Amino acid sequence: MTQHRTFLLAAGLPLLMLFSASQSSGFQSQPSRLTAKNSRIKSITVLQPGARPRFSPDGRVIVFDRKNGNGYYDIYLSNLQGATIGSLTEGKPGIPQRNHGNARFDPTGNHIVFVAETETHFGSQIKSLGDSGVGLYSNLWATDPKGTRFSKLTNIPVKQRLLDQVPTMATVNPVFSPDGHTMVWTQRYGEGGHNKWGVWRIKADDVSLDSAPPSQNERVLITPSKGNYITAMGFLDPDRLVVAGNLDGQHEYGMDQYVYNLKTGQYLNLTNTPEIWDEDSCIAPNGQIIWMSNTESRYKFDFSKPWATQPIEREYYLMDSNGQHKERLTFFNDAQAPEYLGGRSLVAACDISLDGRYLAGTIGIDHGKGDRRENEELKVILIEFSQPLTGGKSSRVP
Repeated sequence: MTQHRTFLLAAGLPLLMLFSASQSSGFQSQPSRLTAKNSRIKSITVLQPGARPRFSPDGRVIVFDRKNGNGYYDIYLSNLQGATIGSLTEGKPGIPQRNHGNARFDPTGNHIVFVAETETHFGSQIKSLGDSGVGLYSNLWATDPKGTRFSKLTNIPVKQRLLDQVPTMATVNPVFSPDGHTMVWTQRYGEGGHNKWGVWRIKADDVSLDSAPPSQNERVLITPSKGNYITAMGFLDPDRLVVAGNLDGQHEYGMDQYVYNLKTGQYLNLTNTPEIWDEDSCIAPNGQIIWMSNTESRYKFDFSKPWATQPIEREYYLMDSNGQHKERLTFFNDAQAPEYLGGRSLVAACDISLDGRYLAGTIGIDHGKGDRRENEELKVILIEFSQPLTGGKSSRVP
């Protein structure tokens, strides 16, 4: 670990990659159903090991990634009962066989776009560097729902040596516009920020995934004028993109949720909590936003230290698209709540089905003690709402 720490510092890499999540023990092997404290939620089902789940357009299938015994992530499909349908990337020819993940269906359901780590790069002996949640040394690829054909969509410069003057770049979080014609994603394009966080921007392309080449017009869409971090979460409509970042110049650990107007370049801060980490949001059909936050955590981040080994508790929260009517959805860290899992928990990337009935999310159990986060286990969860998040602006449960 000490050698890895020195290596990452010398390379200008984010120290968050010192942390590695486990997905093997501690959780039950079969799906389990939980009740919930918030009456909005009908049930919570812990499906299986994995992270970053997203629905197919018809809502019947979930695509997610999971770390395997070889230490790399691969992409899988499952049904809503947690039964694995198959792998899209494991051992498949035509793509680099390292980390794959952060996958998403396009609106037609005929294609799945995902993040794939390049085969060779600086520090390739450290498997966790290519974790798909961060996307270092990775490009976007596309495949069909059976994983039989692959197309490379981006081609970032890849650092190979310490002194080769190539910055450590990353590709993460692909998102489609409502009509499916535009794809946006997040790119780390240079060094900077606190604790080797880097500088990030949002890129876009007018993709045609049935064509060759599929890329039509790759361009930079948003570069923050104040902060150094921004990441795409999802579209409210063709002109408004929900993003997370430090667009007001706050510390990266205090990032907020924003609605960014693509026509005017103006943005609205929805959370305004510069001491709280607000990220990983998903958008319901009625325009409401669910996001993760550590606002009620018993542990406070030390902004001077790398975040990934610090203990934290995170829950899902719900708000309207203008930031009003904020409400806590989950209580995984409340020992008195029925969904309590017996230890420190943190939620992450989520997606909401197009019919508004379900949220597919990520939950991790932290098995560290005291002031250390360790051996975190990641699972895919399925939340069924008592009333679908469709129709009116609030869909509140009485």
